[in-house]
Amino acid sequence: MKKGWNRREFVHLMGYSTLSSAGLCSSLLPAGARSSVRFAYVASERDAIHVYASHGVEWTRVQTIASEKPVALAVGRDGEALYAVNEVRVHHGLPMGTVEAFSIGKDGRLAKLSRQPLSLSATMPRHAAVSPDGRSLVVAVREGGAYNVLPIAEDGSLGRVSSLLKETGVERAGVASISRPHAVAFDTAGRVIAADAGTGRVSVLGLSGEGLGIHARLELEDGMAVSRVAMHPNGRVLYAMREDGIACYGYDAAAGKIEEKRQHAKVACGPDAALAVHRSGEFVYASRPEGGVAVWAADRSTGRLRAAGEDSEAMGELCAMEIAPEGNSLIAVSRDGRVMESFIDAATGRLSAAALRAKVESSRCVALVS
Repeated sequence: MKKGWNRREFVHLMGYSTLSSAGLCSSLLPAGARSSVRFAYVASERDAIHVYASHGVEWTRVQTIASEKPVALAVGRDGEALYAVNEVRVHHGLPMGTVEAFSIGKDGRLAKLSRQPLSLSATMPRHAAVSPDGRSLVVAVREGGAYNVLPIAEDGSLGRVSSLLKETGVERAGVASISRPHAVAFDTAGRVIAADAGTGRVSVLGLSGEGLGIHARLELEDGMAVSRVAMHPNGRVLYAMREDGIACYGYDAAAGKIEEKRQHAKVACGPDAALAVHRSGEFVYASRPEGGVAVWAADRSTGRLRAAGEDSEAMGELCAMEIAPEGNSLIAVSRDGRVMESFIDAATGRLSAAALRAKVESSRCVALVS
């Protein structure tokens, strides 16, 4: 963590945070606000994962561990393992990306378990998600246009790729688009929901003993990139983030079918914006290119969104967001390396002033453990 600040940085940050010896915490937070985060893991492009222990209102860095170009992090089902997606083109002289597995100790520290290569030509992986049963890691591979599945062992380590699905591009009005898988999530039945930033597809992929296969497709007519997908906690609503807003679809979890579009909430999101759905299902958060977060109230039944405001512009443009384990705060990572926490108003979903918890050069994403 950076402890020395020049005058310009200090003045910029004083609007919402004050310095302390153990961390950087806001003087403008709600009275009695206390984070439910126990450990936080911040990935940096500079080949490292930084480990922080939270003490309610302060974070202390307890470890920095080597990891080559970590671009996405995923926590194992039991909270005892962490998986890092390595955004690389070559591994051991071959064209393929990799993923790493780390055990999480009781003190939050990481110990490397394994590093596994992806399938041949599966380069520059972008995102990953752990299956609901905790037995598989699904990886979205941007270059090579593929999805890889790796088995998770009892100790949290990863086995070799057990299944892969190679995607193809599409042609619309004489214009060809190549597949660029960008993000994955799971529905309540254990199917994979996949976002393709190249073709604009949203796909439902079946994961079974026979491998990964296409179960259903949503072909967007305009082909606009889809950068994120997220399920409503009720399992009956799917959100897809596009550059021009958030599309809300009905979803049949039993059939694994994306239903009619219920809404297109217009908001400038940018090509790689961050999206977070509150654990209650009542609020949705989207990062804004101008800085800060657009807050939406979500109908519990239909998932339709109603604009609730724009908060925390002082955060700047964000590259990642995560809801804290108990849902009382939002952790955000800015493109200038600040890792911040804003507390969530339980009635409105609005965010408090941001507390600066850490500053990590070239940070990409964050994962949380309660």
